[in-house]
Amino acid sequence: MKLGRFIIDTHVHAQRHAAGPEFKKLGIAVPEKMKYRDLSNIMPHLTAYDNSKRLLYDMECYDVDMCVLLPAFGMSNDINMALVEKYPDKFVAVCAPKKTAERALAGEIEWTIEAACQELDELLSTGKFVGLGEGMPTTPEGRTSGKTLGHSERMDQLRKVMDVARKHKVPVRVHTGSPMGYPIAYTYWPENWHPYWMNDLAVEYPDVPIIYDHGGMQGGNQENLVNECIQVAANHDNVYLETGLYWTELYYKALVNPNVGPEKLLWGTDWGASIPTHTHIGAHPQTYAMQVRKDGIVTHQVDVMGWSLKQVSRLDISQDDMNLILGGNALRIYKIPFPLSRMFKPVE
Repeated sequence: MKLGRFIIDTHVHAQRHAAGPEFKKLGIAVPEKMKYRDLSNIMPHLTAYDNSKRLLYDMECYDVDMCVLLPAFGMSNDINMALVEKYPDKFVAVCAPKKTAERALAGEIEWTIEAACQELDELLSTGKFVGLGEGMPTTPEGRTSGKTLGHSERMDQLRKVMDVARKHKVPVRVHTGSPMGYPIAYTYWPENWHPYWMNDLAVEYPDVPIIYDHGGMQGGNQENLVNECIQVAANHDNVYLETGLYWTELYYKALVNPNVGPEKLLWGTDWGASIPTHTHIGAHPQTYAMQVRKDGIVTHQVDVMGWSLKQVSRLDISQDDMNLILGGNALRIYKIPFPLSRMFKPVE
């Protein structure tokens, strides 16, 4: 039985990086010797290609009706938009300042938040994108810049992004968590490690929806960032949690809070990010998403949709609440047209 009336995966990467040739240049040809740190260093320079055939297969397999496509780490806005135009009933896309990052990496310009926001403004002005993401824009040299952004400096950058989102009336996405393989440096996304920072932006921009990518859980089994994300979401009407990498009990942790509840949760799996499900027999949770560095890079298409929907299927909640989590909230927040009215529980 299908789990919901209309199912939207709100965090999908329909592109894959052609990493093999670059690894060969480094003298690394055996997959087992390819490390996540090496991949993260070359990923911004890699060519991304359309991986939608595998995505469409999984969507059909698991009855997923639609996906929100996200660019990240060198992925292309253009490829995502081509997929939206080819499959308008299956895909919508958010955008990132890709060209600004590319020019900065090539040494043509110095990356600035103003240049990134100008590009975002131009992309959103086309009317083709439904929001910003993955995460908030940041310098592509962040991992190796040798500079640590202070709280005030980064918050002022984020306010400029929020201004663009307010102008175009679209949601923003704030990245939280770590897959445990790709090293997410503090200098790259400091707010990634401080979900509480969003309290100020939620107060200053009550009209801009803020979505926590991963809801604090991108990998591992530590719940500290999840707890912070839930607390911020409970304090503000415009803050939402993406929950596709939650195991069942984490859903309950959010659902039990009356200021969060099902109306604040959006299912999104990070499909395409090559984060495997780690099995730890006898532990709790027994399975969770995590890149295990000693195992090397995953080379197959990880089945995260199947694992995630199994976690959701264990929830003993009303079907109307389930429908909000799996699609109704995404339809509302991303303003996606739906052919029928009164199919989802109303949310003020």
